[in-house]
Amino acid sequence: MIQINKQPEKSTGDASCRPGNPKFSVVIDDIGYPAPRRKVKTSVLKAQAGIGSDDALVRDHNSPNDVVLADDQELDLASGNVFYTLSKCEIQPRDNCHTPPKMAFFIDDAFEITMNASQTEASLKDLFALAPQIHLARDFDSPNDPSVHHKDAIHFKDGPVFVTRKPKSLLRITVNHRPFSEEDGVKAQMTGLEIAALVYPENPQCTQVQLGKRQIGHSEQICIRGGEAFEVTRDNVKGGFELNRIQREVNLLREGGATITIVESPTPAIIYHHLKTGPGCTPAETDVLVPIPSGYPSEIDWAYLPQSSQLVGRVKGSPQDHYIEALGMKWRQISYHPHRGGGAPPFNPTKHGFHTYISEVLSWLYQAR
Repeated sequence: MIQINKQPEKSTGDASCRPGNPKFSVVIDDIGYPAPRRKVKTSVLKAQAGIGSDDALVRDHNSPNDVVLADDQELDLASGNVFYTLSKCEIQPRDNCHTPPKMAFFIDDAFEITMNASQTEASLKDLFALAPQIHLARDFDSPNDPSVHHKDAIHFKDGPVFVTRKPKSLLRITVNHRPFSEEDGVKAQMTGLEIAALVYPENPQCTQVQLGKRQIGHSEQICIRGGEAFEVTRDNVKGGFELNRIQREVNLLREGGATITIVESPTPAIIYHHLKTGPGCTPAETDVLVPIPSGYPSEIDWAYLPQSSQLVGRVKGSPQDHYIEALGMKWRQISYHPHRGGGAPPFNPTKHGFHTYISEVLSWLYQAR
């Protein structure tokens, strides 16, 4: 690969702070070459590719009227960077070319040619047959290569040259023994209120935040280095649960034909009866117990099957050695958490309840095999 030396630029301060410009490369006769900049004369590209004066450079439009370029012509590589050579004595007169030019994207000096100037991170990785977990950055003529994120639109004119990078380690903390990362909103600087909102998004201001024995104020800025374990407690804690609300939710389901039992002791729970399992599954239906959480409408979680159920070990989630007695039988806990990464949205007490949780249980049973 030919390297093109650039004239040193005048210092404008710390180079690591300058954004720089995106790099451009070209393909000439199926060989890749770096270009010194986006706009460059034809003669410069010919010289770097070792093309003699008897040959002309032609921009490839995949057309009989591909554009023949004059040696002293300035080219904008954002208008197409795929070329080939022809002997000047063999060139015949041509009509105006109305076909879009070919474009070559580069990743780690390899290139792929396309007619699509607008890509996504996924489509670009597919074009190069790269694994989804590969991290891409657009190659700049500075240390500040900007990362390409999953939702970013990738336009050829913004620079077609990319490099792969090792994925940046995500910041991770735990709050109330639950793991959270940057994907959940963890940042290098967080306030106590932002930390509380990870577990109490509806009302984070009515909480107390602690890091070890240290009390964290809601407006206090914390430097997150990763690995911190926070505890967040609500100021307002009510014992028991709202039976009237549960009865309203259960009545909604009963009006639709569901059979449901409310168990108030020894362990408060809801039992959904005669729920269907997946196609061809045995048994074809089952009862499912769901405990009523303390302080309901707090988050509903878990599912219990009859201890002797054939579905134990066949539904998603590991069987746990925890049992509840209800209706004269034992029920075994299964590790199913639909509102905590199990496919359902985060629990919202203004939208969710036992009248919606039945849908999550039905989806769970439908996957039983």
